[in-house]
Amino acid sequence: MIMVFGELKTNNELDELINYRNIINYVKAQRLGWFGHINRMSETSIIGKIYKWKPSTSRPVGRQRQEQPEKDETYKMGRTSPGSP
Repeated sequence: MIMVFGELKTNNELDELINYRNIINYVKAQRLGWFGHINRMSETSIIGKIYKWKPSTSRPVGRQRQEQPEKDETYKMGRTSPGSP
């Protein structure tokens, strides 16, 4: 049975579709099957290249620093401190 995206199924129809197996185990098995499919792809395919790609550098850890306005800019805007109205 092929499901179309957006097609609604009842719980009974879904149970029949997976032959009354445990839904958690069914989903895990499907994911594992998909992983095996991707893992066997050659590196010449686009998906294989993306899956086997390793970044050349690591990203910095933590949150980016926010730039604080210069004191001169704050003074020009008429504020004496960053928190004052």
